[in-house]
Amino acid sequence: MSDAVLHGRDRETAALRDVLDRVRGGAGGALVITGAAGSGRSALLELVRAESPCRAVRIGGVRAEREIPFAGLDRLLRAAGLAGPPALGGDRLVALLGARPLVCCVDDAAELDAASLDALGFAARRAAGGPFALLFAADPETADGPLAGVPGLPLGAVDEQACHRLLADRCGHRLDPVVAAELVARAGGNPLALVDAATALTAGQAAGLVPVPPLLPARSRYRRALRRALADAGPRARLLALTTAAEPGVDLDVLAAACDGLDELDAAERAGLVVVTGDRAHPPNALARACLRAAAPDPEVHRRLARATTGLRAEWHRVRAGDRPAEGVTEALVRTAERARRTGRHAVAAEAAGRAAALSTDPDVAAGLLLTAGRDALLDGRAGRARSLARRARPLIGSARTRGLADLVLGEAELLDGMPAAAHHQLHGALDRLLDTDRELALHALVLAGEASCVAGDYARYAEYAEDGARLRRRLAADGGEPPGTALVFEHLGGMAALFQGRHRQAVPALRRVLALVERAADPVRSILASQAAFALGDPLRAHELAHRAVVDARARGQIARLPWALVYLSLSALLLDRYDDAETSALDGLRLARAAGQRNCAIDHRALLALVAALRGDRAEAWDRLADAFGEGVASRGLGRPGAFGLWAMGCAELAAGRPADAMRRLRTPGNGANPVVRVLATPHYVEAAVHCGERDRASRSLRVFDEWASTTASPARLALSHRCHGLLAERAGDADERFHAAIELHRTSSTPVELAKTELLYATRLRRNREPRRARELLDEAWTIFREHGARGWAAKAGAELRATGVSTPEPRAPRRLELTPQQAAVCRLVAEGATNREIGERLHISHRTVDHHLRNIFTKLGLRSRVELTALLADTPA
Repeated sequence: MSDAVLHGRDRETAALRDVLDRVRGGAGGALVITGAAGSGRSALLELVRAESPCRAVRIGGVRAEREIPFAGLDRLLRAAGLAGPPALGGDRLVALLGARPLVCCVDDAAELDAASLDALGFAARRAAGGPFALLFAADPETADGPLAGVPGLPLGAVDEQACHRLLADRCGHRLDPVVAAELVARAGGNPLALVDAATALTAGQAAGLVPVPPLLPARSRYRRALRRALADAGPRARLLALTTAAEPGVDLDVLAAACDGLDELDAAERAGLVVVTGDRAHPPNALARACLRAAAPDPEVHRRLARATTGLRAEWHRVRAGDRPAEGVTEALVRTAERARRTGRHAVAAEAAGRAAALSTDPDVAAGLLLTAGRDALLDGRAGRARSLARRARPLIGSARTRGLADLVLGEAELLDGMPAAAHHQLHGALDRLLDTDRELALHALVLAGEASCVAGDYARYAEYAEDGARLRRRLAADGGEPPGTALVFEHLGGMAALFQGRHRQAVPALRRVLALVERAADPVRSILASQAAFALGDPLRAHELAHRAVVDARARGQIARLPWALVYLSLSALLLDRYDDAETSALDGLRLARAAGQRNCAIDHRALLALVAALRGDRAEAWDRLADAFGEGVASRGLGRPGAFGLWAMGCAELAAGRPADAMRRLRTPGNGANPVVRVLATPHYVEAAVHCGERDRASRSLRVFDEWASTTASPARLALSHRCHGLLAERAGDADERFHAAIELHRTSSTPVELAKTELLYATRLRRNREPRRARELLDEAWTIFREHGARGWAAKAGAELRATGVSTPEPRAPRRLELTPQQAAVCRLVAEGATNREIGERLHISHRTVDHHLRNIFTKLGLRSRVELTALLADTPA
């Protein structure tokens, strides 16, 4: 079997290679690899056989020989070329296997005869004494029975990134990215299920033109394995598995009532037919659920669930069992979904609408119900579930409105977790189809299409959507006026389009009208749009207030999907207010929520913002670590212009803080950054500073003209302060510089931007010191140094301290222990290492990849002169906090 199936099994392959190293050194070892069907047990044994340093043999259990004593051991000895009767005593078998270096791999150990399994278990428990290894692939019951005492190697689910690498290896570029994401979600981290599902697709299904079938082919290996496990399970375990497949996520109390107890639940879990999480039971994954239901379609399961549940759930199961008509139940479920939707219980609404769709006999009605369930799933933060529901609906669609709704759901899911440049096709289709059938949804499609253009950095297309909005506005006016709340959307589209095109005098009035209208149109999306308008106008306090309102409203309305989007602007506005800790907290919250909701694009936004926080603090190492995470997750491959621009801005600030102005200039004027007009203007003060350091005054002056126009048009005190600072840097006469820097300092004080105040004081003081005015410089530097330290801007505090010392003032430089010489990210990794966390657990806690954790640890070991985690833990225990 191809090594491709071993993606995501680094820990397991390391453990197996350790056994092979012991054999190579004259010792030995044994392991029992356990895991659900399809988890990769056989593939790991094949890897061992391929990499063995000595003779390696592999056998598999044969069900037909299970009743023949020593049949399995006889086959193993023959394969190894060892003479001797198969009915050996334990000691003789150990001596025979250890006569020369040998690696024995036993697949499907549960299918061996009992005598062979007992003998091999005896030898495995003594393998450390000789140059041989015994490696088994077994189910948990066998591992706890005849193989008890042999070290275990359990296989869990493979992570999402590894699943995508596996698909790339097996299918190359044949798979549409959306289809790939759907397969990964359905397989639930099971490698064999994923490969079987992918390789069974037709060309149309792989390209996303035809819905992916929910059921694996009858001859697929994973489906055969599930059938075999179901057949081998006892009657009670089989009933538990089928009941769980009929009601995924069933409460254990309900399951117990339906199945007359949970006596065999452990057995069903060990067989890989059920997964228990907390107080609920689930099928192993969506593909397993479909296969289990197809293997034994049993109306009696639904009758049992009907007796164990109440209300509409019970009625739904009676319909599914064929014991009552569907009409009344369908209507009641629709009403339940509507009530739940109005009160923000979108998970309940999605479930009720989905159940109603399963009972509907009208294909277009069923499609509409699936799609409304998909919209609820999106708002509940389950983009993958929404995409799956929309794809199920596609073959049933009959009306233009339903097709438009499908485009809307798929487009929003693509925006959140796909390629924004592709999302616009579906969102534009939704706009066209919904315009005459549902104008409220058409307006929402327009808002999302504009956001997709922003995320992708496609501002020409944004202007086209603004024109669409203007046409729609005229059409509404001709039909009797705009519905409440729509004016804000139209003003926002027009204002932001003008801003992106550099027409600041047209942009500012429109964006100010957005702020005036938001009080009459309070919902999370409109609050986010208004926060964006305030941000563009240079009013970070108002932007922060509106973003915070959007967060509160989204939580109150159960719109989990809106939270990561709102937190982007909460973090950005906090950055403009120099509240770096708040900005970091908001970005970390946004990252956590985006990951939980399957919104990888927004997660990358927040990673880039975390890098920008570190860069603005002057912490280059931390900024680059964060950027590695952001860009490693697909900024380029997904076409994410907005986080790409944030990232380039962060790179430029980090280089500037590190005293590398030429590199900062290059980062701040790359095409990717230039594609985002807002970020380009926001980064202008940093570019001017870098250009002045490099002697590129003409370039700095040209760049400053656009910033000056924006600052004067918006009249933002914070931006006017930065404009004066830039002119102070460019001033050739001392008197002109003094005037500009003094004006900047006064405006900084009124705009509540203390860190920017300190940076202006540092730049001014540096000029004064070089002009031999150390006394004036000292007064400014003393305040700047204090502000930097109070706000955690360590890199800038070090620069201010160096300038202070150059004026003859000594600054305290405490001799910190070695641990405090680490970056904040490295210190956090060290703390978690000391707590005993694995690299993967550290990555999950810090929202970074395990490869980044490996990188941090290598740097920490090098910096501290250590060789292992044990030494690091000991050092941390001995180092004062």
